[in-house]
Amino acid sequence: MKKIITIIILGALSLSSFCFAGENAPMAVKAEKENTASYWENYGDELLNGYIQEALENNLSIKIAGARIKESEAILGTINAQRLPQLSINPSVYPYRTISRWSGNFGSGNLLYFPLLLNWELDIFGKISDRVQASKMGVKISKEDLNIVKLAVSSEIAASYFNIVLDDKLIKNYEEIASNLDETIRLKRQLYEGGIIPYDNLYVSEYELVTQKNQLNSLLRQREILLHRLAVLRGVSPDGSSNIQRTSVEKLEFPFGLNAEISSDLIFNRPDVVQAEYVIKKAAFDVKAAKKAFLPSINLNEMVGFESLKAGRLFNWNSTVYQLGAGLLLDLYTGGYKMSYLKYNKELAVEKLHQYNNVLLNAVCETENSISSYKADYNSYSEFKNMIEKSGHYYKVANIRYTNGTGNRIDELAARRQFLVNENSMYLAKISALVDTINIYKALGGSIN
Repeated sequence: MKKIITIIILGALSLSSFCFAGENAPMAVKAEKENTASYWENYGDELLNGYIQEALENNLSIKIAGARIKESEAILGTINAQRLPQLSINPSVYPYRTISRWSGNFGSGNLLYFPLLLNWELDIFGKISDRVQASKMGVKISKEDLNIVKLAVSSEIAASYFNIVLDDKLIKNYEEIASNLDETIRLKRQLYEGGIIPYDNLYVSEYELVTQKNQLNSLLRQREILLHRLAVLRGVSPDGSSNIQRTSVEKLEFPFGLNAEISSDLIFNRPDVVQAEYVIKKAAFDVKAAKKAFLPSINLNEMVGFESLKAGRLFNWNSTVYQLGAGLLLDLYTGGYKMSYLKYNKELAVEKLHQYNNVLLNAVCETENSISSYKADYNSYSEFKNMIEKSGHYYKVANIRYTNGTGNRIDELAARRQFLVNENSMYLAKISALVDTINIYKALGGSIN
């Protein structure tokens, strides 16, 4: 009979473990293959697509966010494990010494105890289930953290790349402007020494040369900083970052036109908005768990094992012992801890609701600001683009006059400088507009193609 009871109890233990196995199985981390979003292809630059893909695979901030997902999944596993029975073994030896009532002789020995212990908190009221659901929301929050980092890194990669391309063009033009001014100063110095022009005329050109060279030095420094930043974002060392390939500013394309229709509902796809929703849901489960803390805990306690005074008989079936019982634990007084903890979670839920509304308002504000900036910068680019044609014509006329002998070299050089200055302004406006498109993409959570 004891053997049958033991088999039934052990079978019940294995069955209970089997029932929870599916629910307690560790969450598989899906290895998602990163591929460049179709949106970035709209700029017409394969190099940019490659750098973004490289960053998504190697960026350390992204890897940190990915590790935090695994951490939150591990925490979920620890909470989910509390729904399962806890098995333990406790082999013990209890020395004893007795005295005979009749003879007065002393006797001694050891009581050997080899039990298998089971403790199982029955989640009748769903106290553990609510904590599990809250932890699942925590996993989803961590996943949205990863999406936030990916969006930020890809956007920063694109913005840095565009500014590097812009600096390449500006540096080239400023170098030509400096060379242009060197020749202009040389010619004006000859005229000044001949008494044809006053010193003021020469001084203005000399001062302009110093200003342009300072601007050139600033651009060189800025480009190096951007190249180093681009390397770090890609997860590589900044050493040798100056040799990366890039396109020219003339080849960059706008991903969408000025009058493109963009739905405001896309802001709900932003990872920070989605994350804020999960935070509210987690807070709701935390409140439920805090309320259920006032309910009793019901535990099932079970023991199966062997007990004997002699080691040779320890594992005989006649030495089998077993015990089955249930207990109820209800805290009668905790000094107001549970009530305060419930109040804390309620106020925290209210805070998370306000936080969600704040995130939503900021998302709308960022989107509207980005769209307004794009319209202004795109219009500036269009105006400079029209002006550059006139500036090119002006330089062409000055060159023809100089070639025909009806003009002078200084005027031709001035016309060329003006063309380069106008070209710099045009490309500055173009890159500003392109960066605005990145900000729009980021403000909408990367949900436009």
